[in-house]
Amino acid sequence: MLSRAKPAVGGTPPPGDRRRKKGKKVPQLEELLALRDFTGAIALLEFKRHVGEQEEDTDLWIGYSAFHLGDYKRALEEYEALTKQPSCNPDVWVNLACTYFFLGMYTQAEQAALKGEMYVSDGQDYLLT
Repeated sequence: MLSRAKPAVGGTPPPGDRRRKKGKKVPQLEELLALRDFTGAIALLEFKRHVGEQEEDTDLWIGYSAFHLGDYKRALEEYEALTKQPSCNPDVWVNLACTYFFLGMYTQAEQAALKGEMYVSDGQDYLLT
């Protein structure tokens, strides 16, 4: 039975219609992190990684977001992969130590924290030894 209250043709699309979302912008990573939307941040970063728009800190932000979601295993995988890169940021070792700690791997947490400490010198440059 047809409704006489709504026309069958023309007019504006219903609120849930996809055509209405054309003008909606994609949120930026900074916005998602400020809103503590770590699931959205991971989705955005993985999409960028998949299409080849990966930035240099993408892996670090994925690890950070996974850690804050409580997905410590995923954070561990991201941080361990980052430590194997030659241009590893020394902060990654501290993040890795925190992840090990939350996983109950206290010996590994201490070792990672000490490695991170080796790379930092009096607030100046990083020592890569």
